[in-house]
Amino acid sequence: MRRRLKRQLFARLVQLVLLGAVGSGCAQPLPAPAVNAPPPAAKNEPPPYQIERFAVAGPMAGVIAKIDVGHARIATKVVLADDRDPDGDGPCVGQLETPTVAARKHDFVITLNASFFGAPIAKDIMGKKVRYFVGNCTMPVGWHVSSGKTISKPVGDKLRAVLLVADDGKVTIRDNVMEIPAGTRYAVSGNALVLKAGKPTSTDENGTRHPRSVAGISADAKTLWLVAVDGRQDGYSRGASMKELGDFMLKLGAFDAVNLDGGGSTALIVKDLRTGTFAVANQPSETSTEGFPVRMERPVADVVGISFSPQPAKPD
Repeated sequence: MRRRLKRQLFARLVQLVLLGAVGSGCAQPLPAPAVNAPPPAAKNEPPPYQIERFAVAGPMAGVIAKIDVGHARIATKVVLADDRDPDGDGPCVGQLETPTVAARKHDFVITLNASFFGAPIAKDIMGKKVRYFVGNCTMPVGWHVSSGKTISKPVGDKLRAVLLVADDGKVTIRDNVMEIPAGTRYAVSGNALVLKAGKPTSTDENGTRHPRSVAGISADAKTLWLVAVDGRQDGYSRGASMKELGDFMLKLGAFDAVNLDGGGSTALIVKDLRTGTFAVANQPSETSTEGFPVRMERPVADVVGISFSPQPAKPD
């Protein structure tokens, strides 16, 4: 009896000591082991590109896309706006389509119209002759290489200023390209370099100003600029001459830059990552054929597009 009472008193004493230790902070109960605990939430990192508007003296205004083309999730591509060939063995290789539709189809985050192009058919639509309509037979003029396949090439010595994308994703801009280099994945012609090895190519101070689409690359080939210069809009933007374009691209930081198709074709499309919507970022010079005060996209033959993938980008 006495021995049992001692044991009970000792157990009670141990219990009181432990409760006192926990209450005083000298000992804390161990947390239960986590089972399939989720990893810490990843920080939201900005995408490896920037979009900004600009306005300088002239007036000259538009939109700049600055892209980190060395980023593992970025890929630069050249594609036909609509690759459905309407005439088989005929001269056309695709159909005219707006840059926005091409951007949505390929899920590009940034899209810029590219080649000069032909549209041989003019239709009488609602009493007006129209050549730039969606679905019209078309062909790029100059080099166009997509997914390693040469779709078109220059005739003669013109349109040999070329933006090239290698199989490894490296972007270069070269002049007088007579043959597409081995290992080229994408290529598209412009009519001239406006910046070559860090020097503007034009000295024409009084050159004609137009809306312009231009691509520029840094000396280390890590940064690509796609720029839409608006024009033919008094009080907002008159456009740029070739000299002004070269000077402007040099100030941005480009080392080489090529003038792509401009005028009414100039359009830069941006995708909003959160909503999945696409919008024309610049203010095109093309207007409604019906006379409405509305800026319109001109259907084009092809585009330069930037893909931003969840995983490191791979050539298609």
